[in-house]
Amino acid sequence: MFLGIRRAISLLLLSLYFWNFLLVALVGPEDLYACYAALAAVYGVAFVGVAAEWFWARWFAIGLGQFGAFSLLALPQTGPEPSLLVFGISHVLVALFLGGEGMAARYERSEACVERYNFQEESLILLRRSIKSAGMSLPFLILFTLAPRQDALHLTALGLGVAALVGLIRARTWGLFAAAGAGAIALGDGLGLFGAPTHGYFLTTPSGSLILHGPGFALLASLMLLVPLAFARPLARWLRA
Repeated sequence: MFLGIRRAISLLLLSLYFWNFLLVALVGPEDLYACYAALAAVYGVAFVGVAAEWFWARWFAIGLGQFGAFSLLALPQTGPEPSLLVFGISHVLVALFLGGEGMAARYERSEACVERYNFQEESLILLRRSIKSAGMSLPFLILFTLAPRQDALHLTALGLGVAALVGLIRARTWGLFAAAGAGAIALGDGLGLFGAPTHGYFLTTPSGSLILHGPGFALLASLMLLVPLAFARPLARWLRA
């Protein structure tokens, strides 16, 4: 029963942030519409996936929880800002409540998943790490590429990030290269290799009561590089073979 309560609370929080970001998109600054509509879509996918018990959705939602937990690192600068505290702590709860072997038994270790995919243990561990990293990095990539300006390089990075997630879910090697491309572009931008680093903007509520901004979003988006790094050892073995 406790597993069901944890799952229900996680779904409630994911749906809350879907509607929160959708409202920001609709009533916030016009030039941030695409950014927050994309964030709403990410949370919507996580909600549907966890509710439908797709094998990868639990990992993806935990990654979103880790993304939200990063906001707590801004507290030394902002002070005990209530909206930031609620955002960060609620995301930590999502990551915690969807964790554990009991919850895994409803997703990647369920009988239906084992029969359909028959993952080896090593493959399952690597896939879990990479999808969690993608779930954590994709919102940062959206904030970096869509808020506030969008050019060909930013859209390329976002496209690669989305392609990476699709490739990982389908267990395709090209997903790793897509993630590497997205992370490399974000890292290069954050380091100023393409000119002045892009400033991202993050509104925690539709009223914009707290706005975090700065060039750090590009560097955080470069965490997408963790996806191919998770497969570095098996890739090295494959190249030597």
